[in-house]
Amino acid sequence: MSRNGKDIIDEINSIFKRKPFDFEEAENLITQLDLEKAPTELETILLNNINNKDDDARIFAYEYLYYFDSEHVFQAALKGTSDEEELVKINAIEILGSMPRRESLPYLEKALNSSDSLVRCYAAESIGYVGTGRAKELLEERLNKETDSFARLGLYSALYNLGEKEMLECMIGLLDDDNYLTVIRSLENLSAYVDKTNKEYISKNIDKLLQHKIPVSVREKAENSLNEIESI
Repeated sequence: MSRNGKDIIDEINSIFKRKPFDFEEAENLITQLDLEKAPTELETILLNNINNKDDDARIFAYEYLYYFDSEHVFQAALKGTSDEEELVKINAIEILGSMPRRESLPYLEKALNSSDSLVRCYAAESIGYVGTGRAKELLEERLNKETDSFARLGLYSALYNLGEKEMLECMIGLLDDDNYLTVIRSLENLSAYVDKTNKEYISKNIDKLLQHKIPVSVREKAENSLNEIESI
């Protein structure tokens, strides 16, 4: 590790020791590191702060533990699914999705039945990455009773990834949803699922969305998605 990298990590460690935790300063520092080659010293600091009493400190720790894949990180992610802070839960759930293991299913199942629709959405997506028969059963069981559009999107995406290609039509249908956050995330997912067989169909429906009166944020996302699709 370079001298500069060590200095940055030492500064991040010092920020964790201050009260309150300065999320913005820590984030500005960590972006100067090559997180694809994130050093173990940083992993240790992040793991040491998963129980920090400052919510922002825990959120930061879990957000950047995503770049590590040790057993300690996996166990920390299991613990994080029960944290009281929503963003900690979501970050922990995303870590489990990046390290798909059967052992995480009971934790993700609990998150899938959370009262928070965002948590349910991310839990569904991570369950989809686990990819076992039981994982698919959990998703289908939840889909039968899920009413929130954002959470349903997570279920559609997970089941699509598990081979249920008819879920593409369900995701297309959410482009007309009243929840604009659902629409934006639907655009993100659809862009990721484009291939030669569905490219024209997805493009046509995004173009159809652009013909409507929609918020600027949705329009920008739709236009960017079309540009991405056209470049494929």
